[in-house]
Amino acid sequence: MKNQVIKASLAGCLLALSQGVWADSFVLKDVQVSGLERVAAGTVLSNVPVRVGQTFDDNMTAGIVRSLFKTGLFDDVKISRRGNVLLVNVQERAAVGDIKVSGNHVIPTKALLAALKQAGVAKGRPLDKSALNKIQKEIKQQYLARGNYAANVETKLQKLPRNRVGVNIKVQEGGVARIKRLKISGNKAYSEATLMKLLESGTRGKVAFLSSRDKYSKEKLVGDIDKLTSFYRDRGYLNFEVLSTQVALSKDKKSVFVNLNIKEGDQYRVGKVKVVGDTGLSNTEIQRLLTLREGQIFSQTKLAETRKNVKNRLGKDGFAFSRIGILPKVDNVNKRVDLTFQAEKGQRTYVRRINIRGNFRTKEEVFRREMRQLESSFLSKQKVVRSKERIQRLPFVESVKITTSPVAGRSDQVDLDVIVSEKSSNRFNAGVGYSGNSVTFNVGLTQNNFMGTGKSLSVSAVNSKSTKSFRVSHNNPYHTVDGVGRGFNVYYNKTDAIEDDLSDYSSNAYGADINYTIPLTEDNSLRFSIGGEHREIITSSLTPDHIKDFVTDNGDNYNNILGKVSYVHDTRDRFLFPTKGQRQSIALEVGLPGSDLEYYKLKYRAAKYLPVTEKMTFALKGGISYGEGFGDTKDLPFFERFYAGGISTVRGFDNNSLGPKTKVNNVENKDPAGGNLAVNARAELLFPVPFAEDVKGLRMSAFVDAGNVYKDFDTFEADDIRYSAGLSATWISPLGPFTLSYAKPLNADPQDEIQELQFSIGASF
Repeated sequence: MKNQVIKASLAGCLLALSQGVWADSFVLKDVQVSGLERVAAGTVLSNVPVRVGQTFDDNMTAGIVRSLFKTGLFDDVKISRRGNVLLVNVQERAAVGDIKVSGNHVIPTKALLAALKQAGVAKGRPLDKSALNKIQKEIKQQYLARGNYAANVETKLQKLPRNRVGVNIKVQEGGVARIKRLKISGNKAYSEATLMKLLESGTRGKVAFLSSRDKYSKEKLVGDIDKLTSFYRDRGYLNFEVLSTQVALSKDKKSVFVNLNIKEGDQYRVGKVKVVGDTGLSNTEIQRLLTLREGQIFSQTKLAETRKNVKNRLGKDGFAFSRIGILPKVDNVNKRVDLTFQAEKGQRTYVRRINIRGNFRTKEEVFRREMRQLESSFLSKQKVVRSKERIQRLPFVESVKITTSPVAGRSDQVDLDVIVSEKSSNRFNAGVGYSGNSVTFNVGLTQNNFMGTGKSLSVSAVNSKSTKSFRVSHNNPYHTVDGVGRGFNVYYNKTDAIEDDLSDYSSNAYGADINYTIPLTEDNSLRFSIGGEHREIITSSLTPDHIKDFVTDNGDNYNNILGKVSYVHDTRDRFLFPTKGQRQSIALEVGLPGSDLEYYKLKYRAAKYLPVTEKMTFALKGGISYGEGFGDTKDLPFFERFYAGGISTVRGFDNNSLGPKTKVNNVENKDPAGGNLAVNARAELLFPVPFAEDVKGLRMSAFVDAGNVYKDFDTFEADDIRYSAGLSATWISPLGPFTLSYAKPLNADPQDEIQELQFSIGASF
């Protein structure tokens, strides 16, 4: 811009010298502009600082030229006069018609164009020829930041029609400079090997092809220095500093030599710790908030935690914008530091209005009933966070963002903007198949957000010569305003599988149940259900012995009263792909006294999610289930037994194939018999799919599964637990969650049925 001003000044001077002194001042009757191609005449006239009817003299000429040059739209401006008409002749600056980038691989073209746009070079904008150097420097800086010191950038201009130019940028990336030596000097308390483990930068390791550790990056080195500083400050070294960072580059710009010279200083301990100011908190409560105690080694992290604890506690009482100052008093003789936290509550802030945005499918009340922060109440950051978590747990929500905006004229009020990103949680399936000698029709629809009400509805049906089944399920999570949920299930299933040679027994059943969910606290709920079922068993000569024995002892027609109660503790931050929190449940299913079959099934499930990085999560899951008969029923009904193997338990093994095998006429075969006891565990590292990190609803995981099924507790053997390891990918498709996994069994028995590649639609999470 300075160059443009200088050019305008010189042009004005030359114009005045070349034309001499114009005639006496005159009244301007018109301003005429010529030389325009793309720029509108109005743009020129709006930047000419004179108006028709104004008295004009030659002293105004230089000001007009300067004003037009400042727009950056013109390479040349000439001013002349014809009578009382001012003539403005301009030469437009060429505009950027196209930008082409070639030779770039490390940095995407989209990222380079964004950097150029920030530097003022973009399609449609006037091109200042001096900007070519700016282009080269800007792109090269992008590569230098990544360690590509041998990178070179060339730019060429290509003339285009309508006074436009094309900018062709050719990039030679070169290789990334690699660290050949990294040395830390000045350390005494900790060995160089210990400190090196903290750094992302370093020399090439034994498995170099899997690591980028030796690729030099200035940003990565700055991050390493911060890690060193945090490491020492968390161990009491208040005066730690990096005295110098020496980075040397080889002549071929391929090798980097780094030396970090540090000064550790002395180690300090915590002296007296106190919180002053009008907090309104008791001394006992304040002590609970302190993570630093007198005599402990000073820790910068614990200092920040204490400050955060006090601030959050005041925020709970509505002082969302409190200030917590820290006044340290360092005793260099005794190597102690006294800490005083100065608390200023400030003004209590209230929420005036809560705005729900982004809900195109879902009714607003569905989100409002999950809000724990209410309108006309004081702002509590804990309640805002809790509100966000509850909305994120809804199966039809992709993400949630809650922001505050001040109310004009009111310093004690804010509005909350709840911005939701919805996703489809519906699943639909329909198909026609052929099995045995019959055609099978099936259809199913599951809506977790029926008509945008937050209620769920599921309908499925199968019709074939051998099978006729129908099932309807419904659940209203807010049957009452207090959050008590109510749902029901109705089902009918009739099979003639024996006649169709599809199974070794048939089971015809129909029944219904009603269930309620009662919230106990924010994280805990109680669920119970009661229902009835009629079931008929039809056997054949191929029916396994344990089924024949059960029918002999208990008959083949059962009328059962079924009850279930479960307790759930859930602190996950979202329903799909949680990043933190846990979910634990314990459930008891009972064939109640008075039923033809009396039995119980006890199940425990647990899952814990731990954030590893911003995009990676480590998950541990497991469970144990046991069932048994009681009263006149000597064993758990065979159709209620547990099974293992497959994508939902132990991947890599065929579905439901593990555990005890059946016997037919005292001859064992490979068919699974199920068992009264089931154990399973899973460890997973979840991460975005490489090269598709921005795709929402798509995740991969590396996992290890373990589990098996046993006849009962007496037959449990830890050596019989099956293990597998592999990779899995899950996509939240319009038809529901689609999961594909590849697993390799680690200790398969020769009799086990292996199935390394598996997939499912509608998997549970």
